[in-house]
Amino acid sequence: MDLNHSTYTMEFFNFTPEQISAERDHLVKSLIKRAVDLTVKKIESPATSEVLAQQKDTVMRLMQEGCQSKLDQLSEMDKEIFNVPPHVLLIKDFELEKQFSSEEEEARAARLEELKERYRENMATLAELEAEEKKYTALQPHIERELEMHQRLYDACDYPGFKNIYEFANHLFGDADFQ
Repeated sequence: MDLNHSTYTMEFFNFTPEQISAERDHLVKSLIKRAVDLTVKKIESPATSEVLAQQKDTVMRLMQEGCQSKLDQLSEMDKEIFNVPPHVLLIKDFELEKQFSSEEEEARAARLEELKERYRENMATLAELEAEEKKYTALQPHIERELEMHQRLYDACDYPGFKNIYEFANHLFGDADFQ
């Protein structure tokens, strides 16, 4: 880890992720030691005291190894959580913040007003489009009914008996261009 970044993190949080991880490791080791000591005291007898004393360190080491993978994951999580991103300024760094001139502020305010006006126009257009959509949605059943009537007419024209009606009408009017 970069020394400057570590110093910056120390100033921001008042501790570093490495300190948290070291304290957690120490706490886990002391809890394991205390648990093993209490267990040894409960099962200790004059005959087993020497064997238990020899095995105590081995048991503590095995318990620590069992916890180590989770402790490593927690250490990685600490590094992610207790990390000051480069875009964050501490109070002492606020003078480094970009200061805008009055012209730039006026330009930004004008741009903001322009964007607000465009937003209002877009909202009005959206309302008009929604009203138009409602109108077309209301017309949809009528259009479907009209299309259904057209289809019925086409079906009727395909009817074989319709040809006789056509010939009858042609005979009445005597017009050969009636086809």
